[in-house]
Amino acid sequence: MCKRLIFLAAVLLIVSSFADARAERLALVVGNSAYGKNMELKNPRNDAQALSGELTDFGFHVIVGLDLTRNQFEDKIQEFARASRGAEAAIFFYAGHGIQVGSSNYLIPVDANIRDETDLEFETIRLNTIIGLMERKHRTNIVFLDACRDNPMSRSLARSMGTRSLSVGRGLAPVETGIGTLIGYATQPGNVAYDGDGRNSPFTTALLRHMSTPGLDVELMMRRVRRDVMAATDERQVPWSSSSLTGAFVFNRADRQSTPAVAGLAPAPAFREADSRSKPPDVGVTAAAAPAAAADQPVEVAAIDPAATMGANEPPAPAFSEWELARSMQRELNRLGCEAGAEDGVWGRKSSAALEQLAEHESTVDVAALEPNEALLRQIQRLDGRICPVVCSATEDLIDGACVRKTCPSGQRLSAKGACYTPQASASSTLKRKSSGSNCFSFNGSTYCE
Repeated sequence: MCKRLIFLAAVLLIVSSFADARAERLALVVGNSAYGKNMELKNPRNDAQALSGELTDFGFHVIVGLDLTRNQFEDKIQEFARASRGAEAAIFFYAGHGIQVGSSNYLIPVDANIRDETDLEFETIRLNTIIGLMERKHRTNIVFLDACRDNPMSRSLARSMGTRSLSVGRGLAPVETGIGTLIGYATQPGNVAYDGDGRNSPFTTALLRHMSTPGLDVELMMRRVRRDVMAATDERQVPWSSSSLTGAFVFNRADRQSTPAVAGLAPAPAFREADSRSKPPDVGVTAAAAPAAAADQPVEVAAIDPAATMGANEPPAPAFSEWELARSMQRELNRLGCEAGAEDGVWGRKSSAALEQLAEHESTVDVAALEPNEALLRQIQRLDGRICPVVCSATEDLIDGACVRKTCPSGQRLSAKGACYTPQASASSTLKRKSSGSNCFSFNGSTYCE
């Protein structure tokens, strides 16, 4: 009886751990290439295969769909929706043809036959349907749309709609989302993206490159993707993102992995760069360091000093408190001209924006997330001079590195938008000028002029 209970407990533990691992991070990856009728795309299938492999390596449970018909697309969406009920993060990637009509976005299966706008609901997949299913749970939801390729269907649909053809737009329309969702577009709304000359599109190539960076936050990743795609396309394609994320999200969590502990030995205290001047205390001899000994001879092991190992299981105390660290970061950012605001130790949007600005103008600073940490502080402290450029308001000019208020010619005023204008004469001033004329007279205390 006891053995049976132990066996059942072990089975339940294995099943629950597998379910947790599967449910933690989930992705639906779709790549449609085989459209036919002069609409075939070379790279979406390759893009989906490459991205699904990468996400699998990062611990995602990935649902893959390649060259999906509408029925197959719906089946994959249903599978994704059911599997994502317990997920902490859900990812949807789509590469293929897409179309916007009346500010709504539609993803096009490979068997779609769109003759007029009536066919949209029956031949395509509404993007908002997928996003709505993802947002049923408050969590991290991320959507990547490499679906802005030049689409012949949009032109034929526009012709069929006649005078209402203006509602058929180029590329995809911006999407309104709920809290906790990020949408990354291959290019800016209303524009078309390139399929690419290589094996993958420019957008997916950049995604794969930066997604693999350990500990890199997704919002900072999108900025790096944008720079890469702009460089690869001579700035003809500019990836766009819309985010309402409330926390950091990292694809490659490899930095969380730790070296397994050796049985019988306490983990060594963390060795920080700040402690590099002093040698960590020797607390014993590991098996790898001990010389091989004959089987019939005792092995001498150095005695472990209890005082040296006291507290070894406890993490080292940080050099700064959270308030001190944030305040020091703010002080350094202000010193470099990045306008972090008040040095009050409260890390908010302005401080994060200042850190982001520094990362954009100083390539040696490795910013994985827009949060203060000791290693990043040490990097910033080694920088000299002004790094962030001076940004002046609309009513100021940049002169010799300083913002100086604009001046206007005599008789003109400066508007809030920084333009000089001549104010119109008011009725009261006109009356005064008339009252100064010679043909005036007074009656009952009032002055009248012709």
